[in-house]
Amino acid sequence: MSDNLKSKTEKALIWSFFDKFGQQILYFFSGVILANILMPSDYGKIGLLALFTALSNILIDSGFGSALIRKRGATETDYATVFYFNIVLSVFFYAILFFCAPLIASFFGIPQLTEISRVLFLAIIFQAFGLIQQTRMFKEIKFTYLARINIISLGVSSAIAIWIAVEGAGVWALVVQAVGMAIIKSLLLWYYGKWKPSASFRLSSLREFAGYSSNLLGTGILNTVFNNIYPMIIGKSFSANAVGFYTQAYKFQDIPSALIGNIFRSVAFPVLSSINNDHDRLLRVFGKYIRTTAFFIFPIMGAMIVVAEPLILSLITEKWRESIPILRVLSIAGSFSPFIILYYDLFNTVGRSDINFKMEIGKKIFLIAGISYIIYMGTGIMPLIWLWVAYTLLSLCATCIISAVKTGYRIGDFLKDISPYLLLTVVSMAISASCFLFVEGCWAQLFSAAAVFGTVYLGIAWLLRMEILLECRSLLIRKLTGHE
Repeated sequence: MSDNLKSKTEKALIWSFFDKFGQQILYFFSGVILANILMPSDYGKIGLLALFTALSNILIDSGFGSALIRKRGATETDYATVFYFNIVLSVFFYAILFFCAPLIASFFGIPQLTEISRVLFLAIIFQAFGLIQQTRMFKEIKFTYLARINIISLGVSSAIAIWIAVEGAGVWALVVQAVGMAIIKSLLLWYYGKWKPSASFRLSSLREFAGYSSNLLGTGILNTVFNNIYPMIIGKSFSANAVGFYTQAYKFQDIPSALIGNIFRSVAFPVLSSINNDHDRLLRVFGKYIRTTAFFIFPIMGAMIVVAEPLILSLITEKWRESIPILRVLSIAGSFSPFIILYYDLFNTVGRSDINFKMEIGKKIFLIAGISYIIYMGTGIMPLIWLWVAYTLLSLCATCIISAVKTGYRIGDFLKDISPYLLLTVVSMAISASCFLFVEGCWAQLFSAAAVFGTVYLGIAWLLRMEILLECRSLLIRKLTGHE
């Protein structure tokens, strides 16, 4: 990387790290507190509605946010047009969901979902008001402001949720957390963004973005539906409690997986877009992102697999025991999913968002067939979880093959970039798991296994002088000493 791009990327990564790390820490601690107060069925009810909220947000953005980031010289009219489009769509989708709320409640056999959904879905409208402000900050790589906004909004909404949960609000604590965060975040985006839409609207702007964004929208819809379909299937086939166990396990593995994936994705797309006219440099930078992601994601998820049982039992008590096997299996998928997201950004950067959409169709056909077979056989929840692992690994394999043909980043390049960190993680897992033979008690097992894992991983990485560890050390020293 050139010095200017490297400095820009490092600064963005640091602030993106503080943003994502701060959010995940808040999610983690607030989630632990709420999980000790609330019941699995409370989480299950919210999990049943996750698909509707997520799908509405994808449809409202329609891929135009990414199109604005990618377009050089986007005008004020472009931004204003997409802003008004987002608002109109958000009101439209909320109205549909408002009137469909009784049908949703009837489908799952939970009458309370009518009231819950009508309040929860208000977050859709509030989020739409901040989409363009957020897009502009991403494009201008203003991660300092985004970090403040995200952490403040999550912190305040979580504090309110914990307070009313203690007062006995039950599932409504989770509703208030979601809606409160959407309101606070939009207000802060307007305050820090310093942007107001002009009184202009141009259909040609929407048509200009439609070709690029339509593939993103199609991919986003497919991903959103299938990423959130498990709670609905589990809720319909089993119970709200089962959804709660799945949701809690998913949240635990998603904290590190989303942390690593979102840090690099939020930086990768704008940075890669800025050098998409230099293909060789683009692939070198992309390979660096792959290696850096592997250095962090493999040990974190490997440690999660090792300490899953003492982690769950220590933090959220015995009532969540059924989440343990689900967490372990989901962590395998979580180890590889961030790479798929990075590949998607590579395809989007080179203007081939159509690849993502076409590939998603084939992947979803496989997933539908697997889900249908498992439901027909009536084999329980765990086969569904293992199916997700198979789906993730096959998705990554397909992405690597297509990337080799369309971008020149070959399968061998990918395996060479990730294999040192994957092998080191497996060794660290085997050694740290031996702690359970000598240590008793959940808290003692949790801390001893985690400590041994970290010591082994970082110690061997240091002895082997692994590139990413040395660069992280160099970056940390420069920041602490004030030498850029």
